[in-house]
Amino acid sequence: MSDAKFLTRCLQLANQARGKTYPNPMVGAVIVHHGIIIGEGYHQMAGAPHAEVEAIRSVKDQTLLPSSTLYCSLEPCAHHGKTPPCCELISKHKISRVVIGMQDSYHEVNGKGIQHLRSHGIQVDLAKDPTPFQQFNKAFIINKTHFRPMVTLKWAQTNDGFIDRVRSIDTNEKALKISGKISSLLTHRLRSSVSGIVISAKTAVLDAPSLTVRLWQGTSPIPIIVVGDTYKPSYSWLRSLEVAPILIAKEAYTGFTTIVADSNDITFWLPKLLEYDIGHVLVEGGARLLQSFIRENLDDEVIRYTGSMSIENGIPAPFYDQFDERTLLDSDVYEHKY
Repeated sequence: MSDAKFLTRCLQLANQARGKTYPNPMVGAVIVHHGIIIGEGYHQMAGAPHAEVEAIRSVKDQTLLPSSTLYCSLEPCAHHGKTPPCCELISKHKISRVVIGMQDSYHEVNGKGIQHLRSHGIQVDLAKDPTPFQQFNKAFIINKTHFRPMVTLKWAQTNDGFIDRVRSIDTNEKALKISGKISSLLTHRLRSSVSGIVISAKTAVLDAPSLTVRLWQGTSPIPIIVVGDTYKPSYSWLRSLEVAPILIAKEAYTGFTTIVADSNDITFWLPKLLEYDIGHVLVEGGARLLQSFIRENLDDEVIRYTGSMSIENGIPAPFYDQFDERTLLDSDVYEHKY
């Protein structure tokens, strides 16, 4: 097997901890001896041993390590945190070669791990194309370089560009069902991979959504309710949520965590979510809130489902014209910008 294939295996391992490692990155490691994998590991959650530690521990015959190659999706750490530096453990076991998917942009590492390994006579090679590894840990990179959560925008729209009918609280009319079964499943898988899910107070009042992961395995994200001047979520609905919510509002909600801020000032309140261990948010609506994120260039990832139905009149979907990928899913068109 080539270096690329072993590095791909690192990503497969790391992906098992998606949504569980904040504020750390997702990392996988593989140890190979004469073309055969003899050890594997991944960072399972914040505070747990790092991937390199798990991989080294899993090798039954430790005498093979000096003649082995360690593959790691991210540069081994070089600083003391909750765990000792991984580069020191690697050099201690005299592993002869290390192949890294990407250099860590975090200022406490950023080449220091590579420098340590090379200073101890270890051959260090980097992947020819770091892009897949950068995309894989995009949330971590944004957290560390932009000091805010990664933002994924997601909505479904009709074939003629509407996200819903025009509805009022008085009619108690349900939201228009646009997406199909597969796209609904993908949405719940996406929810399981983020730490926060953002909706407007209007969406909360009209739909009273549960905001959970029901169609996929995983932990439900923290609901983040953006409260403006017109719509106010009820205390009974807030108390019914599976996960205690965080509110963005001009005044504190008694009994609930509130970031006191103008709901329109996204650039102010979004970074504060990091204080609540929220490193990646999924914004699901409504249209005005989604457009506000687009207007502020907070569109790290955008997913749009376009159904086959047309309704001729309704609430216009957000305007966005930067999609670069299109795939058919059941009766939907799925578009993805990442």
